[in-house]
Amino acid sequence: MSFSEFIIDTLLPLVAAATVGLTLGFERELARKPAGLRTQFLITLGTAIFVLAGRSIPGMETGRVAANVVTGLGFLGAGVILQHRGTVRGLTTAALIWVNGALGLAAATQEYVLAGVGVGLALAALRVLALIEKRLGEKWQILEYQITTYENESVVQAIHDALSKCRLQEGPLAYERQDGVTRMHISFCDTPTRHREFLEQLRKMSDVTDVRVL
Repeated sequence: MSFSEFIIDTLLPLVAAATVGLTLGFERELARKPAGLRTQFLITLGTAIFVLAGRSIPGMETGRVAANVVTGLGFLGAGVILQHRGTVRGLTTAALIWVNGALGLAAATQEYVLAGVGVGLALAALRVLALIEKRLGEKWQILEYQITTYENESVVQAIHDALSKCRLQEGPLAYERQDGVTRMHISFCDTPTRHREFLEQLRKMSDVTDVRVL
């Protein structure tokens, strides 16, 4: 391989991949997200190295290399997703890891226009769409409630009425009955405001002795 071929076929793709990773990583740093500058840089650089190294392996196709890289990125993405009290965090970061791998692949195969457009669209999604989401309203949460009440059909009906009043679509409903006391387990997905409204309705019921958010 001549020096000019090294520049065109190896160095430029690596620099392009590194630039992509640094650009999106810098945005993540500004947003104070965990997978920031170094992580995004290493993802795109690593993807590009895998693709470029695969070219020197006899019989190795770029598509096969890309498929294995995508699998590895899936494990990385799964590692940044957290679930706590019905709120799922890290989905955007996980998606960006996946996108960054795709952009690193585009850079490694010298699809520089595709990589550039992809970076622009990713930045637009992270910045512009985030503002639109805030304008649209609150993020939804999945919460599970444990409601303790006396064994009374009217109370159960009142709880269903409270769900209807708050315009909530209930999820799975389970009952535990022991010594005249009923414990209901109910879960649903909605905005924090509607969850608060439902809790207020429950606390107004005299026969409801305890409400816990699990």
